[in-house]
Amino acid sequence: MDDRRPGAGAIGVLHGRVVAVGADLDGYAATRQIDGAGLTVLPGFNDVHCHTTWFGLSLTEIDCAPLRRLDDVYAALSANIAETAEGNWVLASGFNHQSFGGQYPDIAILDRLAPKHPLFIRHNSGHAGIVNTAALELAGFLAADWVEEDGALAVRDAGGHFTGLLEERAQQQVQDLFLPHSQRTITAAIDRATSVYAAEGITSFTEAGIGGGWIGHSPLELAAYQAALDTGVLSARAQLMVALDALHPVVGHADDPIKLGLDLGVRTGFGNDLLRVGPTKVFLDGSLLGLTAAMNDPYCVGAAHNHGYFQGDVGQLTERILAAYRSGWSIAAHAIGDSAIDLAIEIFEQARSLYGDRPVPNRIEHGGVITDAHLARIKTVGAIVVPQPGFIRAFGVEMARALGADRVPLSYRAASLLSAGIPLPGSSDRPVTSGNVLRNVQAFVERLDAAGAVYGPDERISVAEALRAYTLGSAQTTGAGNVVGSIAPGKLADFVLLDRNPLTTPVESIAQIGVAATMMNGEFTYDQR
Repeated sequence: MDDRRPGAGAIGVLHGRVVAVGADLDGYAATRQIDGAGLTVLPGFNDVHCHTTWFGLSLTEIDCAPLRRLDDVYAALSANIAETAEGNWVLASGFNHQSFGGQYPDIAILDRLAPKHPLFIRHNSGHAGIVNTAALELAGFLAADWVEEDGALAVRDAGGHFTGLLEERAQQQVQDLFLPHSQRTITAAIDRATSVYAAEGITSFTEAGIGGGWIGHSPLELAAYQAALDTGVLSARAQLMVALDALHPVVGHADDPIKLGLDLGVRTGFGNDLLRVGPTKVFLDGSLLGLTAAMNDPYCVGAAHNHGYFQGDVGQLTERILAAYRSGWSIAAHAIGDSAIDLAIEIFEQARSLYGDRPVPNRIEHGGVITDAHLARIKTVGAIVVPQPGFIRAFGVEMARALGADRVPLSYRAASLLSAGIPLPGSSDRPVTSGNVLRNVQAFVERLDAAGAVYGPDERISVAEALRAYTLGSAQTTGAGNVVGSIAPGKLADFVLLDRNPLTTPVESIAQIGVAATMMNGEFTYDQR
């Protein structure tokens, strides 16, 4: 419970905060007592990189994740199309081509199924989408004057015909046709998603991109979160990353440093303990699964000399990120390939040199390939790497194939981050992979891929270190280490009550530990005791 008193048997809470732990409560009475006999109490879990609105929306869309045959995908689409009025969008989520032998849906079959319905299937990585011809036509891809942009690839076959696969920012041209979602739709999605979080012991999370680009769902997404808070359906504390694409020039006094941001000068740190604006989210590159992460050396599969690519002109990206940092925004840089990590560190070094530190640390999201040379620079610049242990089980086989044996030990590192003195947080990237914290704690410790091989054995960490990542490590990453992340006097009363102690449970069984209850501010958000 408390790093200093892990065996304490009582916690005192007043006005939503911890006031005393263990023997410090001797001689005091409580107006309300909660019996947790036989349960293990930990600080509430904190997932610092997930996509909550996307997850909540996916719960009502066609779910491709459990399917293993393309015919099953076609059948699920066909059933939905039959119930959807002509001209309306058909949306699906969770498709991973690796689950289908590397195959994508055939656009000719999609066109036969949906000749009069535009269709969008989101790849579970979030870095690609599959569409039919109706969607391509509506989005302007078939126009004679259509021009492909940097970092926005619409894949064609050997004959020059569109396959329906859209990589990275090319998705946005299609998504703009059915976005923005309404406030009511987004608020309902937040309700569904955070209800799941509460059942899994999650009391804090960071929404990794709102308001713009291909990752946002509405320019008013922050307002939807406020509505969720106002109506009591936000079941966990939310830090919101605002997409860099959502920031715009703002004008104040000539001496003001704020030049790029949101209206009224809203920036990182605005809000309260329940809902707060976090860093701005920027995509530097793509994904390992799609071979679009920017690498210094080519991938071991796919086209010869394939190094992936950046999501835009590097000079323009750098200039815009520095403008945001100068304006008070911390930076959360999606960087997976080692070339993208190079760029992220260079930008952080420039930002810190020019404008100093920020109260909320800069972050490297994912950190798919991090060299030993990177570690020292990351530590010096005060940045934090946010890896996802669940990727190893879900994608480890494919990532290893793409990277080759020499780069796997540098991939999604954990132990090396701690050894370098860099805080390690817990995150899932849900719905890309499972957000179940205890499953991901086990993944941190075992690092087993789907074939049972250990992915980078030197990067395994202990159960205690994995739990600390999902509590205090995450709190430090979000700049909230003074209020959450441990059970200590003065901190917010956020707890998860487990039916077994993870420290004494066999590692291979940690994922089966049950969440008996979850509390936020000393009140239950979930209770199955």
